[in-house]
Amino acid sequence: MNYLRTIARDAKGIAVTCGWGVSLRWLWFILLTFSECLRVRNLQPADRRMGRGPFTVVREGARARLAGQQVFSGIREIWVRDVYVKNNYLDIPPGAMVIDLGANMGNFTSLALAQHGDVRVIAVEPSLSLSNSIRESLRVNRWSNRASVKRAFLGTKTEVQVRVATDPDYCDAEYVSESAFLEEFNIKRVDFLKCDIEGSEFFLLEPGSKLLSMTKNLAIEIHPTGGSVQNFLSFLRTVGFEIGSIVEDGTGACIALCRRPSARMAVAGEQPLDDLRWAGGAGKGQMTH
Repeated sequence: MNYLRTIARDAKGIAVTCGWGVSLRWLWFILLTFSECLRVRNLQPADRRMGRGPFTVVREGARARLAGQQVFSGIREIWVRDVYVKNNYLDIPPGAMVIDLGANMGNFTSLALAQHGDVRVIAVEPSLSLSNSIRESLRVNRWSNRASVKRAFLGTKTEVQVRVATDPDYCDAEYVSESAFLEEFNIKRVDFLKCDIEGSEFFLLEPGSKLLSMTKNLAIEIHPTGGSVQNFLSFLRTVGFEIGSIVEDGTGACIALCRRPSARMAVAGEQPLDDLRWAGGAGKGQMTH
């Protein structure tokens, strides 16, 4: 039953974001791949059947055209499920400086740039093919003048980085320290930091981190491969963040949405999200993606 609710919720969101034609095609592929989806406990087999796109996506007036390998999984996660903004709990204001660490193929970069015509993004991604996908997306959407793509690992090596070091797609990506990164792009403030760097967050965003100290809104994936998830969440609270949502993905990792009290949106009647909400397909018998 949880599977069916997840599918129904995603299908409705896809219809809003991509149109009913795309949603019905995805539902057809769900039927064709349902046994495989049950076996792997996610919906990515159906996503892969959707192909490389392009797909036109819309979120509250923000519009983009997205394409690439496995692009539809990213659309469902970032544009449909809204995992990094959560109904505008976190804010990407006009003129925002956004940093996308672990940008993958750039779905969140595109979401941020689509919000306002003067938002700027620095996208960091060590994969050669994914970095090229980001650049192509920027070109297609005419955003190249508002974004920079840095092909690098940011922070300390973890077992994930070591494991991919022999992959030709990653092997020549450089490792960059926080201080070198801030200096290279002359970063003085960060209105929104999205971080998914496979455990390196424990070594990059630590006490004394300049990057973290200048960040107003933080959407971060915390991975148990780097250390204690609960300790990291406690650390974020001690350095001044409110945590509005914590969503586990079923592997022990979670996505936490955090903001400084000074960054709280002035929305009349705004209701805070639960401080701790293990939801979104993490529990037993639920699909994670």
